[in-house]
Amino acid sequence: MRIGEKIKIIREDRKISQEDMAKSLHVSGQAVSNWERGKGYPDISNIIMISDVYEISLDELIREDKNYKDVLLEKKVSKIADLTINIILLVIAIVTIFYAYMTNKINENNHFAVIVGIIIIIHTCIYLYKRLFKK
Repeated sequence: MRIGEKIKIIREDRKISQEDMAKSLHVSGQAVSNWERGKGYPDISNIIMISDVYEISLDELIREDKNYKDVLLEKKVSKIADLTINIILLVIAIVTIFYAYMTNKINENNHFAVIVGIIIIIHTCIYLYKRLFKK
């Protein structure tokens, strides 16, 4: 049984509307509707909240839904790839600017490249800060 079907059963067993369930989970009614119709999946924090609020085990919620496990794995791989790309960009930008500075090749012809490198460094530092200190 898919996780959306289980969510619908939980909601109907408790005789609550999608809007009431959405309020208890701090999501939109559209999110609950999409989950139930198989148009989307709740993220892991929502799954934990469903488990806690409606007193159903995580195992019972996700065990049979192979697609959900695949979606979680895809998201994890995507985040790792995104992080890797950002770190590579950061290293390239720092090395390029450092090399230009050390070889005295920062002049009016390559100011644009230096500015782009600095922007990449700032962007990546903000991204990494958000990833590392995300609540």
